This record gives sequence, structure tokens and C-alpha cells, in this order.
Amino acid sequence: MTQKRKTIVITGASRGIGAALVNAYAAQGDEVIAVARSRPKTSWPNVQPLAADLATDAGIARLAEVVAARSQGIDTLINNAGIQNQITLTEPVDPATIDAEIALNLSSPIKLTLALMPFLHTPGSTVVNVTSLVALHPKPSAPVYSATKAGLASFTRALRHQMSGKGITVVEAIPPLVATDMTAGRGRGKLTPEDMAAAIVAGVAAGATRVAPGKSKLVLRLNRLLPGLVAGILARE
Repeated sequence: MTQKRKTIVITGASRGIGAALVNAYAAQGDEVIAVARSRPKTSWPNVQPLAADLATDAGIARLAEVVAARSQGIDTLINNAGIQNQITLTEPVDPATIDAEIALNLSSPIKLTLALMPFLHTPGSTVVNVTSLVALHPKPSAPVYSATKAGLASFTRALRHQMSGKGITVVEAIPPLVATDMTAGRGRGKLTPEDMAAAIVAGVAAGATRVAPGKSKLVLRLNRLLPGLVAGILARE
């Protein structure tokens, strides 16, 4: 039997985990809508690249229009796009920098999920929100990023409760330190974007509600026993 092609929407698709997710889903024959502020580059014939600034309502509306035009709906939405700014709160900070970080990391996944809800297959579709270990305990040098990821983790749990009777699976993906531009020059033993993407793809296929590969799994276990120790570790990341 030939497996039905699924339609996957991936944000932050131009690099890092997002680009690896595009390649992983395209390689298994799925239709992918790859979204980033700059049009993602791809050679896959089953990938539709889209330039849209999802930190804006116009960008979210643009993506919703593209999804609506395809008529077959979507099977998986992966809210992966995010930015991290190093902010010292005792020094002057441009409010626009804070607004942009909150918009992309937190407001955008909420608004995008709402905008694409009519196109999610029910039952059987999946929403994946990529959070962070700093949703557990903040990284002092990235206070806004930490706050947005904690908010996104809370939204993910609330969405899961609301979708429980509709057959929509809501997944929280919690990466460890992954070798991306965001983590350049920090940490050792990083997971590759390809391995993180593979974990998400496998988790979605298995119907998991949490994907935490590598050191993330260990940190989550340790946090239940020694939260103070984990808070100290994450503060040094």
C-alpha cells in the first residue's frame, strides 16, 4: 500500500532545526510548506517555500492564505521559529527588540495556531510547539527569550487540554543545546539539527505529546528531583 502524503507546515524553515525538519519530511515524501522571513532555499519538488514575517499579523495572514489555497488541509503544524536576544536589564534596551522577540516566540505560535485551526484535519492532525529547557528555569542573560518559552510551554499545555476531545495531538518539543547559529560559541556536546528533527518526526509519528531527546530527557528527570541544581546549570548556559 502507498502511504498517503501528508502536508506539513514548518516555521523558521530557512536554517537550523527548521531546515532539518524540511529535509526530513520532504525525504519521506510529504508535502511541506516551508516558511521563514526570507524565502527558504530548497531543491525538493514537494516543498513550497514561502517568505512571510510571522512576527506580524500580515505574515500570519499570508501563510493562512497559502494553506487555504491548497484545499487539502494540513496534517502537522510545527511552530519552530524563534529568536534569542542577550539583554541586560540594567542597561538601556530598545523596546522594539523586546516586542519583536515576544511577537515571534510567543504571539506568533498562538496566533498561527488559531489561524490554521480550520485547516487542521480532525481527527488526526498534530501541532508541535518547540519550547526550551529555559522554560523550566530562566537563562539570566536571555530574560525575554526565557519568558516567551515559559509562556509557550504553558500555552501548549492549555491547547492540549482544549484539543483532547477533537483528535488533535499537541506536542511540546524540548531541544537540548543544538548546534545552530543561536548557540554558536556556547556549550559542548550539542545535538545536531538533523538529530533533533529526526526526534520530532519520530515523536509525531508515534503520537507522543513530548519530545525531549539527548540531554533534555536527563535534565527533565533531574529537575523533578533537584530543581535548584538544574536552575543553576541552566543559568550558566
